[in-house]
Amino acid sequence: MECTIIDIRGDYAYVRYRDSGVVSEVALALLPFGADVGDKLIFENYEFRQI
Repeated sequence: MECTIIDIRGDYAYVRYRDSGVVSEVALALLPFGADVGDKLIFENYEFRQI
């Protein structure tokens, strides 16, 4: 699933999934190192990776 980081607050990022529009809270530790607001990610096999 493709998603975009829309906000970062403390140790959590808020990502919006492209297909459903759902916003979800994700721990920064689960995201690729250096991920920032506006980055596009793919969530696949329980892992996030940058596009």
